Amino acid sequence: MHPSPPRRGDALGDQVADDLRRQIVTRGIEAGASLVETRLAEIYQVSRGPVRDALRILANEGLVETSGRSVRVLGLTREDIDELFRLRLAMEQMALTEAFGSRREGLLALLRSAIADMEAAVAAGDPAAFTLADLTFHSAFGTASGLRRVQSVWSQYRGSISNLLLVANLDHIDLQPSLKKHQQLLVMIEDGNDDAALAELAHHVDASRVRVREHFTDAQPDHHPPVDPPDSQGSPAPADSAV
Repeated sequence: MHPSPPRRGDALGDQVADDLRRQIVTRGIEAGASLVETRLAEIYQVSRGPVRDALRILANEGLVETSGRSVRVLGLTREDIDELFRLRLAMEQMALTEAFGSRREGLLALLRSAIADMEAAVAAGDPAAFTLADLTFHSAFGTASGLRRVQSVWSQYRGSISNLLLVANLDHIDLQPSLKKHQQLLVMIEDGNDDAALAELAHHVDASRVRVREHFTDAQPDHHPPVDPPDSQGSPAPADSAV
């Protein structure tokens, strides 16, 4: 396990959840691993309260399951990825349709800013920065729409989607084609080609789903034994221990 130390500012529980989510989605912590509050509190150098909050967040996202005091990592199957991207598309199309009305100018300002960040990331060859700008672009639909519940659900799953996209983007040296697709979508919205924009969005999100899905397998044994991730120094944890 390779934790990132908590930062000042954000709630500690959110920070621990962010780091655990990253490791679960990228399979730094494998499905079936057991998570123990006291051990996590020791690793992240926080009290058990933030750890408990983090595990509750991850349980709500479907990444872990709790049974009594036991917490087991579920990870993501290909079916989970399909469901996440279907949910993502439904939210984005709903938000974008709402933003097409009197909120279009505000939407365009957000999209242009995100495109500028994507262009800078492509120029720098930085897939992590590109992924962040990509999610900022798509988050703009919900922000501009003013639909609070859509924004709330999007916020809940944005972390998982972001990490999935990052895993896929790290294998793509040339991010220019993805940038071009976003630029084309922006032009459609600028020109008022709303039906074309919604259709392109559907194609765009499904292409992302297919690309991400290639990195994950859905092989899930009926009885998956707990798998202990490496400790913070990168050495395997003892076979009879849990994180």
